[in-house]
Amino acid sequence: MKKLFLSLAMISAVALTSCGGNTETVNATEAQESATASEGAVTYIADSTSTVNWKGGKTFDDINKPEEGHWGIVKLKEGTATVNNGVLESGKFVADFTTFESKDLDSDPETKAKLDGHLKAADFLDVEKYPTASFEITGVKAIEGGDYNSEISGNFEFRGTPKNVTFKANVTVEGNVVTVKSEEFGINRKDFGITFAGGGGSIIKDEVLLQVDLTAKAQ
Repeated sequence: MKKLFLSLAMISAVALTSCGGNTETVNATEAQESATASEGAVTYIADSTSTVNWKGGKTFDDINKPEEGHWGIVKLKEGTATVNNGVLESGKFVADFTTFESKDLDSDPETKAKLDGHLKAADFLDVEKYPTASFEITGVKAIEGGDYNSEISGNFEFRGTPKNVTFKANVTVEGNVVTVKSEEFGINRKDFGITFAGGGGSIIKDEVLLQVDLTAKAQ
């Protein structure tokens, strides 16, 4: 079994978030030059089952009222990664935000449809104007020890705003299949133009938690 330094942080965002565990919000900086593949690199094509998982939540003015949150998925529309001698060199991935859904409400279709429609609207994801988001790798660094084997930096373009972000992930290659699972990491929704604050006594948190599950196959 080979180890490969590959990952995807694409995104997504929903203007709600739940902050848990030791998750930290990553810094979003100016976009950088994309990485390129060397001669002889192998191209991997992302599988349609790949997803970006999200968590979102809100607090309330009434401190006696517990926080509320939701979680769900966004499906990957397309993506490629190039690998040379087991090392990721470049890649770009596109998430389809028309597939955005809150999986925690599967047992309540009416409430789910209402929430998903609300979050896809202009105040939040604005899916009609921005149906996709992309992540293009700008750099890869190996990690020794700890829970993850790679640190990936890339330009995350979401709601028309490109920002460079860095996160950790574990990647494994078996035969012609690459599987990737990132850490759960946070982004600040305001970095990408989502400024809706809430209402009716609720306060939308700024942090959105993301976690990537990716499968890619050699072309």
